[in-house]
Amino acid sequence: MTDVVIIGGGPAGSVLGSYLSRAGISNVILERANHPRPHVGESLVTSTTRVFEDIGFLHTMEREGFTKKYGAAWHAKAGRGEFTIRFGEFPQPGISQDYTYHVDRSKFDLLLLKHAESLGSSVYQGVGVNEVLFDDNDFARGVRFSVAGEDYELSAKFVVDASGRNSILGTQRHLRQKDPIFNQFAVHGWFENVDRGTTESADYIHIYFIPAERGWVWQIPINDKLTSIGVVAEKEVFKQSRQRREDYFWDHVRSSPDLAAAMAGAKPANELRSEADYSYTMSRFVGNGWMLVGDAARFVDPIFSSGVSIACESAKFASEAITAAFAAEDVSETALLRYESKLKGGVTIWYEFIRLYYKLMHLFTYFIDSKEHRLQVLQLLQGEVYDRESAPVLDAMRKVITTVEETPGHLWAKELTDIEVN
Repeated sequence: MTDVVIIGGGPAGSVLGSYLSRAGISNVILERANHPRPHVGESLVTSTTRVFEDIGFLHTMEREGFTKKYGAAWHAKAGRGEFTIRFGEFPQPGISQDYTYHVDRSKFDLLLLKHAESLGSSVYQGVGVNEVLFDDNDFARGVRFSVAGEDYELSAKFVVDASGRNSILGTQRHLRQKDPIFNQFAVHGWFENVDRGTTESADYIHIYFIPAERGWVWQIPINDKLTSIGVVAEKEVFKQSRQRREDYFWDHVRSSPDLAAAMAGAKPANELRSEADYSYTMSRFVGNGWMLVGDAARFVDPIFSSGVSIACESAKFASEAITAAFAAEDVSETALLRYESKLKGGVTIWYEFIRLYYKLMHLFTYFIDSKEHRLQVLQLLQGEVYDRESAPVLDAMRKVITTVEETPGHLWAKELTDIEVN
């Protein structure tokens, strides 16, 4: 018997385990894979720094020498040049550094899991959870898992699903709702000898617009030698191309003048991989004796590197909710609804921002370059997304869209995509 069993040892599970251990709540983390494991999603946002400080992990990030990320750059689909934002322009309360990190996720995830273990979480790798168990009153009471072909049960007062996109509990309870708007497809890999550009922006995340339906490419420096490059577009674009992954990838790389120049001397460091159908939500995030955190609850398009941030922030909110529920001796769904409301509110703002971004797409640099809106865009890009009233730039983006759509012959009309934003 343990107080809390956490399904999954990714960032959400490890951060949650760390918080719970510091609060004196026993917890067991069951991770299906054996770390280190490869994982996409290598760029963080600055709001994660507060979480790392909370759990005593920030010094590990510094010690391990992860690439520091000071800002972001965008490149137009035609022509040359970049628009940049530096995080130091908008200092965040409670954060003493003006950068976040790019990470090798296999290394980062392992370090975070080991950190949770050092604080008191019991960690078991290579242990796949098959089912969440419920009592006659529909309260979660533990999990059934497999080790070496044998099934076992672990009883717990509370169950957290942090299993990522597999969402063990979300799948078991039929909670998954496919995103009606986004159906993106990504092809990505690591490369050596990528020209990262100017000295100032060499370690930024770079976003290249490409002439494909909702198309863009990420450039993320993993370390001094390796750079992650990922081509993202609508899944239908890949299907209609009828190309091999490699041909599809390189054709889109060559479609951007800036990116083609950056990749002119690049050499693959691993095989290209693909990700598809990754935008979804669960209809509920909590229930009697259980909750979903991180990607197990919701995954939004990765254009703004929000995945690890949402994982960490949701784990923090979850730890607060669980601690309060245990203190009140009430782990019912009703007692947990505040957590659900807070997490859904933040993710909803991310989602709105991303939809507006894709609608404007090639006009987004107008807001980056605007004195009026620049700092608000930067605030959102740094992960400060839990208060809609503090993001009037979203209303400004909507106003631009309305003006363009309602003005016959507007010069920007051809730049808007067909995505719905209402």
